[in-house]
Amino acid sequence: MLIAIGTKNTAKVQALEEILKDYPHFQDLQIVPFSVSSEVSEQPLSLEETIQGAKNRAKNGFVACDGCSYGFGIESGLIEAPGAQTGFFNVCVCSIYNGKDFYIGLSTGFEIPPSILSLITEKKMDMSQACLHSGITDNTHIGSQEGLIGILTKGRVDRKEYSKQAMMSALVQLECSHWYQNDSR
Repeated sequence: MLIAIGTKNTAKVQALEEILKDYPHFQDLQIVPFSVSSEVSEQPLSLEETIQGAKNRAKNGFVACDGCSYGFGIESGLIEAPGAQTGFFNVCVCSIYNGKDFYIGLSTGFEIPPSILSLITEKKMDMSQACLHSGITDNTHIGSQEGLIGILTKGRVDRKEYSKQAMMSALVQLECSHWYQNDSR
């Protein structure tokens, strides 16, 4: 079985490799990473845009992979969070595409520090640029490694684990498909 992932981000590809080992439906598979466009802004600023970016990555990876069974797309972005101190959470969205339908899952969300948030919302930086500019890290590859979540949790949750949460949430709909069938009785 061929599985496309619409990124070459190491943390995301490793997360998918590790997650799918636990799912009987995905035995004897080959994961093929593709560098595809999300067709949304570099730093999504809404749940709608983040989901659309994940769907676009899943579909574009699927289309790029000849003989593909599923395309996976992963996109992180900010979503409005009324009542939160900063008003935003950062979440990771996974979209799985089978050539017809999309299956969506989200990770847990977390607030990013206000100084980093202002660099994103006011200076229009992406998360990696804002993290570098703020001085929270000097790692130019933070998004492919521990991610901001890894720094803030002191390694308790890293970018790979954060991506896995979204993947497992999306896989629920495939593994338990009988609960998600549209029954119009």
